[in-house]
Amino acid sequence: MSSKFKKGDIVLNRWAGHPSVGYFIYLGVSGKYIKGLELDHWTNRIKECEYYKHSLQELFHDGEPAFIVVGHTSAFDVMKNDLSAFIEESEAE
Repeated sequence: MSSKFKKGDIVLNRWAGHPSVGYFIYLGVSGKYIKGLELDHWTNRIKECEYYKHSLQELFHDGEPAFIVVGHTSAFDVMKNDLSAFIEESEAE
């Protein structure tokens, strides 16, 4: 399955009843699931989430996609830069 989503995309799940589970960061596909990260509203912590891969193709009541990209996070670039700094420091020693 080719996906229109890219790692780091912020996705709105229009089926979700509460905004805290309505948005997640797309991480990729694993088997028959898509993996993501969402913010748990009650604990204010990031937690993993997953949806069936076929859900990405579902349409909402209005005939539009149920899962839509609404933004993109730079978090992965920040993490790569942070790790790179430690790697470069280790190589310089």
